[in-house]
Amino acid sequence: MDTQAPERLDALRFTRRKESWVAAAHGRFYKITRASDDPLRDLDDPACIAIATREYNDACFLHALDAAACQPLRRDRACIVYPYLDGPDLRPLLIGPATPAQRGAALRDAMRLLACLHHGDARGYPVKDYRRDGFLAPPPAVLARMHGRTRTPVVTGFEARNFRFDPLHDRWCFFDPHHVWVGHAEEDFARFMISLLMLRGRRGGPRPWTRFDRFRLREAYEAHAPARLDATLLNYFLEEELAMRRFHAVKLARRLPAASRLPVMAYTRFYYHRFQRALACQRF
Repeated sequence: MDTQAPERLDALRFTRRKESWVAAAHGRFYKITRASDDPLRDLDDPACIAIATREYNDACFLHALDAAACQPLRRDRACIVYPYLDGPDLRPLLIGPATPAQRGAALRDAMRLLACLHHGDARGYPVKDYRRDGFLAPPPAVLARMHGRTRTPVVTGFEARNFRFDPLHDRWCFFDPHHVWVGHAEEDFARFMISLLMLRGRRGGPRPWTRFDRFRLREAYEAHAPARLDATLLNYFLEEELAMRRFHAVKLARRLPAASRLPVMAYTRFYYHRFQRALACQRF
């Protein structure tokens, strides 16, 4: 429970992000779901309140499974209040001058957390139908593998960019769960792996970041997981995750002004073509 006196939200200076407004003050991090160009208008918007309520409940559910999932302190309409983590993000540690041992330890912590979350009882959450709710239709061999396998909580925000070090508890802390549903554990693992491969992003050129061992990553997960991962499903979800990111990147490029649309579209297609070829070397 947050025992600190609440800040006046209208006195905070919020920064605009793609889907939210964020601010930090007095050891607290504030996040308002964004639907307009005014954070205070979004604060009382019923749709924004519904999204914030779902995220707050999801974050509380995940924290109950493992303390390394960041626990929100409270919710005020469409604003969720989190403790402010003043340690470094995982992304700069991985792509920076860290030693292989430091990178390996951080990734093992992330995999331990993912495995613990997959032990959770997600009854009451929606069950994903992979035959229709995806960006790449699963072939019969994949559907056959899915049949009869135990499903787990799936956390769509489980990516490398959503980890920050918590100096107070000396651990990496996961935040921003996005959505939680019931699905296959291989989806979360593949999403995290794609987020590693894409760490450099477009500014680093169309080349994946590969300073990790996917088999050790899998071993670190399976050391704590409820079940071993299926290679066929892993390979499918790697392709499906890339298809999803390509879809949204192309959609965003098409919304640009005409003067910049063509070059951005060309680069986007080139980038994902190169990445698709590189992914062939990352299969299980």
